[in-house]
Amino acid sequence: MAKFCPNCGSEIKSEYKFCLNCGIKIESESHIEPQTSIEETAHPTQLKYQQLQQKKNMKLIIIIIAIILVVVLIIIIYSLLGGSHDSRFVGTWTIQSGGGSTFTGTITFESNGVLKTGYQGIQIPIGKWSMDENKICFEYELMGSTYPKICSSYSFSNGGNTLTIFDPTGEGNGLILVK
Repeated sequence: MAKFCPNCGSEIKSEYKFCLNCGIKIESESHIEPQTSIEETAHPTQLKYQQLQQKKNMKLIIIIIAIILVVVLIIIIYSLLGGSHDSRFVGTWTIQSGGGSTFTGTITFESNGVLKTGYQGIQIPIGKWSMDENKICFEYELMGSTYPKICSSYSFSNGGNTLTIFDPTGEGNGLILVK
């Protein structure tokens, strides 16, 4: 059994006459008090209860860590799949007609929400796209200006290879895109 200084609690070898930590004189063996641990003084039933509590606490900690890991994994998977960006839109589409414009070229919906337009192989970012319930929304950023978010109804046809984005006002022609 280890022996400890009655003044500071430091361990003392039996042949020492002074505590090396606090300097108190140790006169005889009787003044050095052995220190006992809680386990040595606790009742056996109390020890079992403490051990069971520690096991329960460890299980609870493991469950909490597992839940946190699952939530983090779900967030990572959700963000890798594009979050609120419907994968049916992702890719480059050729403008077939409509939209009140004679513009020809392509529109690219990137999985990270970036919207680009292109002509003869040159892609230019023009804003962001996202989904809002059953509508596709656009936030245009052109020549240093940001325009208000516009959400439109849409439909797929031709096995998902034709996308029609309807005029949000209902007055003009829809924009027809083909993969």
